[in-house]
Amino acid sequence: MPLRPSLVGALLLATLSSAPAPASAESLLSGGIDRHYEVFRPEGAVEPRPAVFLLHGGAGTAEGMRRYTGFDSLAEDAGIVAVYPQGIERRWNDGRSVPSPADLPRDDQFLLDLADHLSAIGLVDRRRVYIAGISNGGIMALQMACSHAERIAGIAVIAASLPVGFQCQPQRSLPVIFFNGTQDRFIPFAGGPIAAQYGGGRGSVIPVEQSLQIFARGAGCVTRHAQPLADPMPPDGTKVRILVYDDCRPGAALESVIIEGGGHSWPGARQGLILSGILGSATRAIDANVELWRFFSRNPPPP
Repeated sequence: MPLRPSLVGALLLATLSSAPAPASAESLLSGGIDRHYEVFRPEGAVEPRPAVFLLHGGAGTAEGMRRYTGFDSLAEDAGIVAVYPQGIERRWNDGRSVPSPADLPRDDQFLLDLADHLSAIGLVDRRRVYIAGISNGGIMALQMACSHAERIAGIAVIAASLPVGFQCQPQRSLPVIFFNGTQDRFIPFAGGPIAAQYGGGRGSVIPVEQSLQIFARGAGCVTRHAQPLADPMPPDGTKVRILVYDDCRPGAALESVIIEGGGHSWPGARQGLILSGILGSATRAIDANVELWRFFSRNPPPP
């Protein structure tokens, strides 16, 4: 009997490795609602630092996202801030028509308010706020790029694609990197209903290739070339190649990490047999944490 989507978030907590050193759990009033988030500050941080906001998937939590990605370790090494916002009722109002966005909180405003707040207290460099998310959180990251490109420095989209019918017309070009598994059973790589195995009703997405074309056209990218990676050792049934788009406009960059045989997973995550059976393989050929920060670091915002 298939597990309900609401159980996936609980399994994320139950099957992951032990938690990293505690981050501070904090709150912020946004849209008249008390919103919650966790934040990791690198050791010795005194001046404003770049920040990556990491958005959990549907039925997930900020704490679970910290455990699952292990991003605190990279943040410490890179000297950056990691922020883990919490969606109300464990989901994000990512712009899909199901349920109606009008019935959900303004999560885009929450993320903007949070970035402004962390900048105002001197923790975060407001010009270098990046959004990364998986699944529902990945679609939310896409919404931020489509609707608020002038307020963020770039996005990383993991296991997600643009919803069918979503209008994406960014006000400026910015760095965008996708990570998608070809065997994703929740957000299908070739497009279609979201989590169809659970009865549908969550809307549909366009093929990943079409999402890439939309951003490539918006950024003026002319060509692309492929960079295959060495197979993971020991083999885990996946192969990874990176599509790098060339000749994009100044300030823009676009890459697509395609995981052949990969599932609805964060590449490089240690998710265990139970979660791998539900979500599919999380390749060991590439580490999404390292790769997304490499991408952002190489494509800083214009002066």
